[in-house]
Amino acid sequence: MVERIGIIKLKDNHKLSYVKDVLLIIGIGKYFPLWKELTDMGLSNLENLWKRTKNDLENRHLILVCNTKPNHLPIKMRGTFNMDTEYFSDEEFDQIVSMFYSLNIDTDYFTYEDDFIQYVLNTSSNGLLVYNAAQSGEGPGRKSLIPAFCNLHNIPCTGSNAYVVSLCRHKFHVNQILAHAGVRVPKSWLYSNGWLMGCSPIIGLKVILKPIYESASIGINDESVRNYNSLDDEFIHHQEEVQRQPIMVQEFIPGYEVEVPILCVKNEVYTFPAVGISVDDKKNLEGEILNYERIYFDRYNFYNFSHAEKMIAKNLYLCAMKVAKILGMEGLCRVDFRVNEAGQYYVTDVSTNPHFVAHSSVNFAFNEMGLSPTHIAQSILSAAIENR
Repeated sequence: MVERIGIIKLKDNHKLSYVKDVLLIIGIGKYFPLWKELTDMGLSNLENLWKRTKNDLENRHLILVCNTKPNHLPIKMRGTFNMDTEYFSDEEFDQIVSMFYSLNIDTDYFTYEDDFIQYVLNTSSNGLLVYNAAQSGEGPGRKSLIPAFCNLHNIPCTGSNAYVVSLCRHKFHVNQILAHAGVRVPKSWLYSNGWLMGCSPIIGLKVILKPIYESASIGINDESVRNYNSLDDEFIHHQEEVQRQPIMVQEFIPGYEVEVPILCVKNEVYTFPAVGISVDDKKNLEGEILNYERIYFDRYNFYNFSHAEKMIAKNLYLCAMKVAKILGMEGLCRVDFRVNEAGQYYVTDVSTNPHFVAHSSVNFAFNEMGLSPTHIAQSILSAAIENR
């Protein structure tokens, strides 16, 4: 039987008392049954969300806007990397379509943003509901076109608004905002045609280089992790030119890679089981990373980090909630962590539109709770209706 410890809920007007209760549960093992009671309450609220939006969803015309690997607009090579890991394969696209079709909603799809936009302009936007997974173009705004267009035409759209989507694509800005708000993040520096404000890492610090606008490990390989010295500036500058974007140089945190899926609905944040990522059956990755090759070929697996590290996982839930509130995230999102051997956790990235295909932490988390892919699709669309 699956141990359901995943969903907890944070509501603005109950924030202080709720956090106090959760901290009590974390600190004293005998109160764990109360934690399960809170979990069941979260599941009940999720089911209520589905019920509240059921009639509205049944009367909607759902449009899926998704770029796929064979059909998306031509990509530009970025050195030895390209953006294929962010687009759906034919198999993954079929999975996505099947999930939404299982809801028995009138559904169509477009694999080009331009085709969807022309469709709306030439017909009517009444009754439309859009699932957005489109991201053609470059830079931090490339995932924001469809949310901005839908907002202009008053069409409910999944995920966060255009501003939040763009903000969360800028790794350095997110890092600095969270650090200012008191969230533990790795120390980070920005290289954009030179060091921002003349600030660079201390000599000898182990760092990882990340293109600031990318996800899915695009632009990251084993050479991206190094002990910094001033001679690395030439290499970093070269990476900036190859990737055609600034490079964030971030303190490297050895340890566990953990992802926490969340569902943000109005003033509530639901968290799902913390999902650990293993490589070659190794859970503590120590100095290893999820590089581009591992992501591209799915050379990694998932495990329930909540089972392995209950106390740390509960802290990750609270931190993920705080991050979502600070950044204004909406709908299905994800907060990524590195956890060192001392149990200290660092927010390393966020996603406003995480993949939820079969090989994904979101799909794994729902499955751990006894929920199906249909429930993922239902939760995404219900959140979009509630957040409009």
